[in-house]
Amino acid sequence: MKKAKIIILAGQSNAVGVGHTKYLSKHFDAATEAKFREGYDNILINYSSHAIKSNGFVKTRTNCTEAAKDTLGPEVGIARMLDKKCHGEQYFIVKCAFGGTGLCHDWLSQSDPAHISGVEVDFNKAIQFIEPTPAGWCYNELVRLLDESIELLKRDGFDPTVCAFCWMQGENDAMTRENTDAYIGRYERLLCDLSTRFAPYFENCRYIEAGVSEIWEFHKEMNANKREYAERSGHRYIDTIAAGLTTKNEPEEEPDTYHYDSDAIVKLGELFGAEIVG
Repeated sequence: MKKAKIIILAGQSNAVGVGHTKYLSKHFDAATEAKFREGYDNILINYSSHAIKSNGFVKTRTNCTEAAKDTLGPEVGIARMLDKKCHGEQYFIVKCAFGGTGLCHDWLSQSDPAHISGVEVDFNKAIQFIEPTPAGWCYNELVRLLDESIELLKRDGFDPTVCAFCWMQGENDAMTRENTDAYIGRYERLLCDLSTRFAPYFENCRYIEAGVSEIWEFHKEMNANKREYAERSGHRYIDTIAAGLTTKNEPEEEPDTYHYDSDAIVKLGELFGAEIVG
């Protein structure tokens, strides 16, 4: 039975990707831009982001994002890097990402004491995909989507395995010192709960965490926590600031400083891709 290598891409808005495709021609040649729009036949994606779902695996391309906006996410950069480094090999991206969400609330997993102690979660904040459990709705949707993806691959004769977990999140949590300080404990519980729930598929998973940009008040502390945790746990850490990922250029008329520019979102994906195969 052929292995199906799954890459999980999860987090908040910079994982969703709000890079505007209209600026791609400023950064890439016509052939590369066309490939981004056409998609990669050997790198498929099953995604859930706000009100839109792919409902199965489709080609990884632009507009695997939140709604009817002409945008792109880091999955395009992941696909570009994998196609370059592992040309012809097949990968399956499972993308679960929602803007404005926090690990302190929306992504908490079922073993987190915040829920065990009875803290309420606003399950009406987003579309309900599954029945509420003692966990955040984003975590629940990731479990649902991964379950769905594994079953689809099995149905098609594959033996699924999760080879990478790519996490672009922490911006909302870096708005307060309390959530910044509690972040790593919450993240560890999320990974533990997820890998336990899907234990047969996580045997050789590579965990990759990306830092947050400088716009967030406690970005230095958040990134220091992420880096230290990655070093301690044997995970990979992407220093998005040192990598020069920009947030200050697009849209030209009123730059969105909270989100990466179109070339930066592609580069973010490429950095994830390099760690996946590196």
